[in-house]
Amino acid sequence: MEDRLLKHGSIIFIASVISFFFGYVFHFYMARALGPDNYGILGSMLSLFYIFSVPSSVITTTLAQVVSEQKVNMEYGKIKSILLISAKKLVYIGVIIFVILVILSPFLKKILNLPSEIPVIFLGFSLIFITIVPSPRGVLQGMQEFGSLGFNMLIEKPLLVLFGIVFIYHGMEVNGAILSYGISTLVIIILAFIPLRFVLEKKSEPVNLSVYKYASPIFVLFLCITILSSIDVLFVRKYFPADMTGYFTAMKMLGEVIYFLALAIGVVLLPKVSELNKLKLTHGFLLWKALIYFVIPLAAILSAYALAPELIITMLFGKDYSSISGYLVWYGLAMGLLSLTIIFMFYDVSAKKTAFMYPLILFTILEIFLFMVFHETIGQIIGVQIGVFLILLASVMIIRRRYEGYT
Repeated sequence: MEDRLLKHGSIIFIASVISFFFGYVFHFYMARALGPDNYGILGSMLSLFYIFSVPSSVITTTLAQVVSEQKVNMEYGKIKSILLISAKKLVYIGVIIFVILVILSPFLKKILNLPSEIPVIFLGFSLIFITIVPSPRGVLQGMQEFGSLGFNMLIEKPLLVLFGIVFIYHGMEVNGAILSYGISTLVIIILAFIPLRFVLEKKSEPVNLSVYKYASPIFVLFLCITILSSIDVLFVRKYFPADMTGYFTAMKMLGEVIYFLALAIGVVLLPKVSELNKLKLTHGFLLWKALIYFVIPLAAILSAYALAPELIITMLFGKDYSSISGYLVWYGLAMGLLSLTIIFMFYDVSAKKTAFMYPLILFTILEIFLFMVFHETIGQIIGVQIGVFLILLASVMIIRRRYEGYT
């Protein structure tokens, strides 16, 4: 089990890194192909898209936890029912979102200064498929089919780039860029169902899909870590010149390598711990294995950021970005502290222990407040993160020691 943790974690991490790289390629291409005005429209539409990304992650993770418990008893008929019921419900939700956006499109056109309602309508169409994809992916994760899940994640962004280029070539401009999200996700959904054929061949069995008892802590977890890891760039954009926002974003991309590593381990850890917890077997060893697998590459990454920050940034982004290099190791440290906390929280939520939610919510609010007060320099921004993430990590560890039943 513990050896597979490293293998499966590596699969998800590599798939995440490749996906992240092609996501950057997509934006690099669109910024030049669309020009500043149309690329700004795309950015506005993607802001709406990101609002839906947290619920999507929650649904994926929640289904993974439910499926992992059914897998313990090899109840594949119930897993089939979970897959079909969740997919059907998500189709309804996706269509409702589409209708709402169509109705609101004149209003959104006005407040976002769009040339027409079409970008909003295309976004709504794309969100139908983006809403559905958590169903097969959540089942793959819960079944611990990490090879198939990793492949599905790996090809997602290359398909986005491919369809984006094709639509731009045919003159669809920003509408084509938005539509590429929906079409690429449709292909991803079809491909995700292929490795689940053996489940679909089983006879459906009645199942009570009461995912809400899982969803609440998972929603809080994903919402808070998304805010903690993402809101910094919004404050930099608000309080600093435009070029500094670009420098900070480049540094952030390098810091997110650490963040993605922790998420990859967490994605693998959750169904494994849930399965052992269902069987009432010990699973604390998985946490320590996960921490070891994270800390070793973390130390290597931070060492590289400390020894050659300017070289790393110049090689990847060019000399224009080298002025931010002095902050790289400190930003990496901040992401490392947050990522360690994420691994602990993923483990705890997998074991149905949710006391961490209280400090998590508190320090998420505290980070926002401190950014509003301390934003004179980039050093202050990163200093706030290091302080908040360090105390959050300490708080989570103290709670784990005080509450009976924590490993």
